[in-house]
Amino acid sequence: MLSVLRVLLTILGVAAIAICLSIVTVGPGDTAQMSELMFDALTGRDGPLTGRWPATMDSELRFYAPFWGAYGVVLIAVARDLVRLGRWVPWLALLFFAGGLGRAISWATNGAPHPFFLILMILELLLPSVLIVLWRFGRKTI
Repeated sequence: MLSVLRVLLTILGVAAIAICLSIVTVGPGDTAQMSELMFDALTGRDGPLTGRWPATMDSELRFYAPFWGAYGVVLIAVARDLVRLGRWVPWLALLFFAGGLGRAISWATNGAPHPFFLILMILELLLPSVLIVLWRFGRKTI
């Protein structure tokens, strides 16, 4: 259980850092569009892409991106030392879940985003439960 938890935390951490770096350097709009293009190419979807993002949104998301990157660093640190830092897993899972709730609120108030972002929302709402279950069963073996 702990090895699966370590792998999931590490993958999520690396992804968070990569997304942070892309948002800060390339921009949030271009990062989202690259994701949408990859999703459409892999699934054969032939729908519209999200258009240009306003400057204020670009500024705001480039500001928040380092916090997402820091979250990724913490995830990797916890994955590397579950014995000492494992108590953080439920809190990190809850934070990830809160992000998924934010996407759900956005969908409810502003309409559906590109399907790629709906899949991210589903992952953000379901993966925290998996992380907590793995943590609960795994910590008994420590």
